[in-house]
Amino acid sequence: MSTPQKFDAHGFAHAHVARQRPRAHRLHQLRDAALEAASLGYFVIPLWPESKVPAMHRETRCPGRGDCAHGHRGWEARATRDLETICRWWDAAPLNVGIAAGRSGLHVLDLDAAHGEQAPAQWHGCRDGTDVLARVAARAGARPPTDTRTVRTPTGGSHLYFQAPPSISLRNTVARVGWRVDSRGDGGFVVAAGSWREEGWYELAVDAPVRPMPLWLIPRLRPPAFPPASTSIVHGARPSLSRRRAYLTTVEARVTAAEPGTRHDVLLRSAYSLGRLVGGGDLAEDEARNSLLGATSRWPGSPSRKDIRTIDDGLTAGIRHPRKLAS
Repeated sequence: MSTPQKFDAHGFAHAHVARQRPRAHRLHQLRDAALEAASLGYFVIPLWPESKVPAMHRETRCPGRGDCAHGHRGWEARATRDLETICRWWDAAPLNVGIAAGRSGLHVLDLDAAHGEQAPAQWHGCRDGTDVLARVAARAGARPPTDTRTVRTPTGGSHLYFQAPPSISLRNTVARVGWRVDSRGDGGFVVAAGSWREEGWYELAVDAPVRPMPLWLIPRLRPPAFPPASTSIVHGARPSLSRRRAYLTTVEARVTAAEPGTRHDVLLRSAYSLGRLVGGGDLAEDEARNSLLGATSRWPGSPSRKDIRTIDDGLTAGIRHPRKLAS
């Protein structure tokens, strides 16, 4: 029988880490890494030992006390710079260190290695995310922004830290900048330097001030822009079943063929396109949703909760901008 998890007033789970056998020197190194991150002004969260998973309770297991006495607070809200809390957590177990990017005023580019995957045709000749970012910078007439604080990951990637733009909310992205280039902002976290995984340590590679986000990068990190809502649509007879089916088949094929790293954006845009037809009366909402769910089911591990949320978001936005299939 598994040991039930117990949480302290800040929502830290103890049962799992109690079964760990921490090495004393690693425990102190990880605590020092958390304290250093907090000293730089970053809000930190505990991650399970040797992992990238927050060691904080989920809403379904919220104890309803301490920080959550007035309602569940997620990991981002509970991220802290309080040194006493940090010492208590990291003295208990060899926890990895997460930095809440958005709360810390950061937007972090995650340049990943290829891990045996060949670059798509659009990025032919690029070996990894670093090469892709260099090509994107060159197209913008700029130099790669590598003179900012940078952490090397144990799997060959890099985290480039930037100051988040002051008046723009930039959330996490997946391959929006390009192949093997993700980012973490509002709603996301990165593993801090000094953390440990089976593959090795997260190490500070460039000890430099955190630079402002390059202006040429900001448009690439913004979500797809949807036009203002419109209601100027004349509802008439729905197109034939065969015509609706042909359109859905085209959209399903586009979603199914989406390459890893581009799937979120492809799914969002496809859901938006179908949502517009739902708003225009040419498709039923269930018809559009089931079509998209069927397409994502061909992806490994999908449809996930994230996929379902993306479909709902795209359909909702599309319904507000109705259109009809061309005659």
